[in-house]
Amino acid sequence: MHDPFRVEPPFLVSFSGGRTSGYLLRRVLDAHGGELPAGGMVMFANTGREHPGTLEFVERVRREWCPISWIEYRREAPGYAEVNPDTASRAGEPFAALVAARSYLPNPVTRFCTSDLKVLPMRKAMKARGLPDYVTVLGIRADEPRRVSRLRADPDRDISMPLAEAGISQPEILRWWSEQAFDLRLPNNDPAFGNCDLCFLKGMARVERVIRHDPSLADWWVEQETRREARFRKDRPTYAQIRAAITIQGELFRGSDEDHTVPCECTD
Repeated sequence: MHDPFRVEPPFLVSFSGGRTSGYLLRRVLDAHGGELPAGGMVMFANTGREHPGTLEFVERVRREWCPISWIEYRREAPGYAEVNPDTASRAGEPFAALVAARSYLPNPVTRFCTSDLKVLPMRKAMKARGLPDYVTVLGIRADEPRRVSRLRADPDRDISMPLAEAGISQPEILRWWSEQAFDLRLPNNDPAFGNCDLCFLKGMARVERVIRHDPSLADWWVEQETRREARFRKDRPTYAQIRAAITIQGELFRGSDEDHTVPCECTD
């Protein structure tokens, strides 16, 4: 019987640092007898805007389960750097360097941050390891049919989505993690804090909760918009305006657009 988690190497598990990709990795390891086979790689691409809880989770998975390569975008050749939990950027340096290289901000239409901060550095790192041709294993679930369809149509990558193929959805993954010895720890167990802290693809309710918890997290986003005299989204106020409104007026967007968070490979 076909096991969708037994992906034949060479392959790359793109580990975002969330519960879904963590569950995916565990199932892939189990399908290969509990460890990575030769030619199997796991990479975490750090943007510098991840919540510390995400970084701690990635490192715990590395210690408990298997090797994980930490990489970051670099403007200079070879286009990425190998880092570790001690040297990894934590103030958005890779993301800021990319914005400087592009001379404009990413936005919902031109979402180059995912490709340039994650996909391309991982591709270059795999090539440097002598693995230019490989399967990219992504944590896309069965309850994300639009993402499944879009990624299956990607002509540039050989993609495997075992969770979707196995019919696994978010509730099953959350139940599984609730039974494990460790788990992702974010403030209030709130997914709003997952991955890039104030990603412009997150719904406004999530953005608000992050800023209300720690207004200083908006500083980097405000700086980028101010420096470029532009905004990440034209259909929203600037990050400075959002922060000011929340600080002065309190809660603004409770439950207003939880479903408006736009998914991308950075999430889950």
